Amino acid sequence: MSHYVLGYYHFFHQVFKIHQMRNQFNSSKRFQMMVTACVLSVLNVPSSFAKDAGQNVLQAAVIAEEIPHTKDSLSEVKTRVESKIAALLDIRESSEWNDGHLKLAILIPLSELKSSNPSAEVKKALEALDKSEPIYCHCRSGRRVLTAAPLLKKMGFDVRPLKAGFEELSKNGFEVAKP
Repeated sequence: MSHYVLGYYHFFHQVFKIHQMRNQFNSSKRFQMMVTACVLSVLNVPSSFAKDAGQNVLQAAVIAEEIPHTKDSLSEVKTRVESKIAALLDIRESSEWNDGHLKLAILIPLSELKSSNPSAEVKKALEALDKSEPIYCHCRSGRRVLTAAPLLKKMGFDVRPLKAGFEELSKNGFEVAKP
């Protein structure tokens, strides 16, 4: 019984902290997302581990942060990537990558980014990225990048999710790798 009480104490303490920080958020929508993240994190925590709810709340809140698609034009993105002053991540899964990918893209599947234990290959690719340069990421349709962006930002990257997916990028002059 004491684990329940202690766990809920930690949970509500974190909610209170987030409520105190409300004035730091640009919109009530972002605040609502943070509170929703708190509730969802507790629902996913087994009661025997409820005392760790505070840590899970903060992690869920970071992931819930809304990062919009970049306003950088595709020609600007292409120039930066080709000049090697920015990186381009393909966050689609390996099977999608194998069906076709952009020549200058680096594969870091979203499933690996979300994993608590990513592969050595993905760890190495992430370590090779320069955190002082913009990181553009793309998927098939521009939706998964919105999930990947907060994860990459939490790792310290200047992440800029692209609304354009693989097909649109290839139609706009991004070179597709030869099979």
